[in-house]
Amino acid sequence: MKVFYNPSYDGFVYYDFSKTNIAFDTIVCNTKSLVDLIELHAGLHIPVASDLERTLDYYTAIRNYSKTNPGHLFAKSFERDGINTAKECLKWRDAMLLAGWVPGKNDSSERMKTLSAIEKNFKSPSFGEKLLQITKAVKEGCALPEDLEIIIPFDYHCFQPAEVELLKAIGEEHVHVNSELPANKNFLRKMSEVLKDNKSDKLTLEENDGSVELFEFENTNDSLQYLSQLPVDQYSVWINRDNRAFDSWLSYLNKPTCGASDKGVSQISELPLIGLGIFSRPLNLTSLISWLSVPFSPLSFKFRDDLINTIVGEGGYFNEACRMLLDKAEDYDKDKIKYFLPDITKPKEAISQNEKIKKTTIVEYVAELSKWIFNKTQDEKLNDAHIVQLQGALATCAAMKKILDIFDEEEIFFEDLILVFDSLSTEIEMEISEANKGCQNLIKSSANYASPAKSTIWCDFYNPDERELTYSFLSPAEKAALNDGLWQEDNEREYIRLNKYLPLFYTEEKLTLVTVKKSGTKDSVKEPLIIRLEKNMGKDEKGKDIIERYIKHVSLADIPGVKTEELPQINNRHQAVDGTITFKRTDLVHFREVESFSAISNLIDYPFDYVFDKIINLQKKGAAALSAVYTTKGTVAHAIIEELFNPKHGGCPEDIANQIKNNYEEVFSQKVLESGGILLQSENLSETAIFKEQMGECVKALLKLIQENGLKVIACEQKHEKVDLPEFSKHKITFSGSIDMVLEDSAGQPVIFDFKFSPSEAKYQDWIRENRSMQLALYRGLVFKATEKHAKAAAYVLLPDVKVITADDLQGAIFKTYVDVNRNGNLLKEMSNSYSFRKKQILQGFIEDGEGVEYPFINGKPVSPSIDYADSTEDQALVPMDMETHSRNKTWNKKQNKYSNYNTFKAGK
Repeated sequence: MKVFYNPSYDGFVYYDFSKTNIAFDTIVCNTKSLVDLIELHAGLHIPVASDLERTLDYYTAIRNYSKTNPGHLFAKSFERDGINTAKECLKWRDAMLLAGWVPGKNDSSERMKTLSAIEKNFKSPSFGEKLLQITKAVKEGCALPEDLEIIIPFDYHCFQPAEVELLKAIGEEHVHVNSELPANKNFLRKMSEVLKDNKSDKLTLEENDGSVELFEFENTNDSLQYLSQLPVDQYSVWINRDNRAFDSWLSYLNKPTCGASDKGVSQISELPLIGLGIFSRPLNLTSLISWLSVPFSPLSFKFRDDLINTIVGEGGYFNEACRMLLDKAEDYDKDKIKYFLPDITKPKEAISQNEKIKKTTIVEYVAELSKWIFNKTQDEKLNDAHIVQLQGALATCAAMKKILDIFDEEEIFFEDLILVFDSLSTEIEMEISEANKGCQNLIKSSANYASPAKSTIWCDFYNPDERELTYSFLSPAEKAALNDGLWQEDNEREYIRLNKYLPLFYTEEKLTLVTVKKSGTKDSVKEPLIIRLEKNMGKDEKGKDIIERYIKHVSLADIPGVKTEELPQINNRHQAVDGTITFKRTDLVHFREVESFSAISNLIDYPFDYVFDKIINLQKKGAAALSAVYTTKGTVAHAIIEELFNPKHGGCPEDIANQIKNNYEEVFSQKVLESGGILLQSENLSETAIFKEQMGECVKALLKLIQENGLKVIACEQKHEKVDLPEFSKHKITFSGSIDMVLEDSAGQPVIFDFKFSPSEAKYQDWIRENRSMQLALYRGLVFKATEKHAKAAAYVLLPDVKVITADDLQGAIFKTYVDVNRNGNLLKEMSNSYSFRKKQILQGFIEDGEGVEYPFINGKPVSPSIDYADSTEDQALVPMDMETHSRNKTWNKKQNKYSNYNTFKAGK
């Protein structure tokens, strides 16, 4: 049996099949596969547990040792981060054992002594120990593969000592350096001979015969785009460490991909850890939504989607809407809710910061999830990549169970749980693209040669892959204790250097080295070989590096057989400079028969937003749709006022005062749970504490306002369903919505409060002064329709400071504003006219925005050659556009909607 052996082989290894098409008795091996091969032929079985299992065993060993030796060397690190401390100590332990450490015999430091003591509680052998056992078996004459011939790329004297010992045990008659290395005479041979023996000979490119090429590109993307368009057979071997981007270019060009993988974590492999978010204290709403959004879940997709939408819409989890959804769940989901969602019947647990979690609850979660994942891996519809990731999740579940078995406590703090479990995150090798027939012979490491190649292109000969020496963690005293078995630094550096330059030794006719000026946003790091060439060749009389004459600076214009030219830009947004959009499919536009108070004003002021939100229904999903903290405060503030000032408790100031005094604390907590879940996240807790104080003062100030004006609360969040206002009857639309607060004075006249959570009064003052308070106008119309009474007053009340902005007579209205005499018309009629105007535009395939564009004043009037709405305002009695004026340069612009979800799509944004 012929074995090509290199400890650094990783992934696909190049072998020239042009010389022999049959290689049944030939394999390539790194150290692990060579040891496994000998184990098989020797009839031995030496099991080695996975890295994760061994780490947990070592964690247990340190934990047991800590019970009797609480002040040991690693105690503080272990207490802070047990799993990662165990992982690092295990790495030291394995490396030292491979170098000949005998615990308790050659301990030369406190670290070695501590690890020796821990070793008494640890019985899980490493691969290094397996290597030593196999070597011993070989020395004792175990069976080996018949006619064994081991071919190595260079002399094994610089291999790791344990590997050297194995090869010596096999017998030098079975081991030899590859005899088929190139023997031709060219510049590449000369360069390789100098580098192979690490000679100090001067290296220059002046005598280069073309066997060595240096390409330099501006950046990585340009290099990959160029290289992807070269003929596949132009080079025998292509070297590229990270092949994802190269495969993307090949795929784009409809060429066979070489195959790429990525080592990392995914949502699927992290399922058990993501799901722990349901136990966070206080409940983290973002974590809950992340758990509900994973690709695979024990809960059905429809149920999860409905629950996400409900949580986002309500602003929290512990509310009636979510309870109803859980109650109505299908049997499939209902059986799993207990294990995979927070207990909705125990809101106080979720709001507490110091609530422990029962160990049995976590054990049940892990057991049920493990069972579900195992069953899921049997699904024949899943592809291999998904199965690999699910198997990773299954291994994590097993690790979590093992840790839970170790814990003595019956109750655990969430922070302690996460501290341990987060360290279990395991990287998984995931296939991104396959190697297809007809692709390049691509290897990801310069060491991956089993036979010589006619030509090689090294696609990423930049940013050298520096690695830490194996025993760099040892102190001088520790190194002295392990002297004979230690991989000496000079030998390891020699081993790394020879593997690094293997392409030079194994390439016969042509080697192309590709470098770039920029790797990402950073300057690329020069390879030592390039630095050596620069130094040897020196500079010319102008001070420039002579090597530059021999570097081919390549651009995309040099792509063989491809003509590059400037392409005209095509605007496919159907969008003018001022943001106006035109579209043809007007048959798809359908206006709603029932409008909300905010939607009608959005249509008039911001038709772009209205179309995207109400007609196209393009809206955020999942965690991205959660309201910002400031918006959430406003929602919670409304809910608190609704509860404390609700007339069901009496409605008089005395009744409200009792409510505030006796129930504020409970109401605040309840409303945060129901509609302000994001305020419970750890990063928002300090802000929530301030908000609680602010709202405590706010409700008292609001009560004082009501008392000073002799008012009585009639309704909070007064609902109006499908109300037909006379001004809008011709449009055949009705209005539905809620008025924040309706009150009455002593004469029974209605008073309307519209609450806004905002510190700035300027915008609302402008609206009243310019008679643009569209919501207040609608509220007045609705109240009159319901009671046949004209509202005595309507006001904006800004929270949490209770700033009152109105044009009517109210005590405490510290921002009383007078309506401009030129704007003292019927606002509801103007809104009706504006509705007609906007609806007609949109039905004709015309969405007018105009945000962010400046226009002039002519004869004291705002003029816009491109915004029809602005030019038609006076003639058609429309609601004036919400604008900002700039007196210095005599221009104006439409105010931007700062709260728009669609600014990304707007012109100039």
